[in-house]
Amino acid sequence: MKHKKHTSEEAEQMKNSEAEASEQLTKEGETPEQSEDVVSKEVEELRKQSEENYNRLLRMQADFDNYKKRVAKEREDMYHTALETIVQQLLPVVDNMERAASAFRNDMLDEKYISGVEMVSKQMLEVLIRNGVKEIEALEKDFDPNMHHAVMQVPGEDEDENKVKEVLQKGYILGSKVIRPTLVKVSVKQ
Repeated sequence: MKHKKHTSEEAEQMKNSEAEASEQLTKEGETPEQSEDVVSKEVEELRKQSEENYNRLLRMQADFDNYKKRVAKEREDMYHTALETIVQQLLPVVDNMERAASAFRNDMLDEKYISGVEMVSKQMLEVLIRNGVKEIEALEKDFDPNMHHAVMQVPGEDEDENKVKEVLQKGYILGSKVIRPTLVKVSVKQ
């Protein structure tokens, strides 16, 4: 805040007004020392009130900042929960589209049917990928119980022990959370 420099006239006026106030207080029966005590008490009260108001403002501002953070976190959590629910509902549709394309190939249907179903399946997967869904790589990887669900065991060699040998159903993750584990066959040493 910039302060104006007082001209000599303004300074004179201020002195006169202070003198008048002092005279008025003296006329009312108070000595100048008593009036200074009253003024200093009032100033101290106003200073305390100002500090209280300032502290109250700081607390209200902190409460409001916390409220904004909490609402943003709740909104983000709702978004992720809704996205997870939708993804879980779409994954069986993607599986069925892939099964349909495979069945059409096995039945040697017209290539137009097969390519149409594959295009729709690919498009659905692209939408899922754009929203943070990734397929869990499993084939020939070490078995990880956090990512894979073993439904069968197959005999294997020493170097193949605990490796995924066949994927029965693809698994997917959303961000870092497993939405659906991969159903696999795992090799075991005999």
